[in-house]
Amino acid sequence: MEIEPQFVHWFGLELNLKIVIMTWIVMAIIFVIAWLARRDISWIPKGWQNAMEYLIEFVQGIIKGGIGEHGLKYTYFFSSLFLFIIISNMMGIIPGFSSPTKDINVTAALAVIWVVWLQVVSIQAVGFKNYVKEYFHPFAPFVLINLLDLVTRPLSLAIRLYANIVAGEILLEVLTKNFPILVPDLWQALSIFIGCIQAYLFTILTVSYTGLSVSHEDN
Repeated sequence: MEIEPQFVHWFGLELNLKIVIMTWIVMAIIFVIAWLARRDISWIPKGWQNAMEYLIEFVQGIIKGGIGEHGLKYTYFFSSLFLFIIISNMMGIIPGFSSPTKDINVTAALAVIWVVWLQVVSIQAVGFKNYVKEYFHPFAPFVLINLLDLVTRPLSLAIRLYANIVAGEILLEVLTKNFPILVPDLWQALSIFIGCIQAYLFTILTVSYTGLSVSHEDN
């Protein structure tokens, strides 16, 4: 049974209830996965624990490459971000469901969450004085460029993720209608690959940008 899009207005905002429901389903899936992984923790990981440890080690590899060893303390954030995005991207493959990341509001919200979190950890890493000073680096007039960069980076992340996922779902729908045999299955397999790549790209870019902001921590 397909969940039909239903729009409601709340404080001047138009909300797609289908996307809201899909987002809550993704969060519920993450909660269940975390519960299964922690249910029977052992020194020799197996099952869900093994899968989660593999995921965390994979994300930690990205963090080491983009930030360094001291960035491993941010594993909690980037692991959660990666897991949410990759599960969201896969939702559109299930008949009747839809990817939350096909909605620009969701991808923009992810980018905003990252930006807000980045400001907090940047201040913690370099101190408020050095944090403010960086906006005037290398010269005072550059504050405008640096502030613009603070907006354009998350905007580009949100648009890139949104555009790739929505394009993939539209193309899958068109192929299903015109080529009901074999072709949609091949594209669906490709969509899984694309969904994984997009989650990886979003994570590695946010890690890289974070590394630029906290690079002075060791100093």
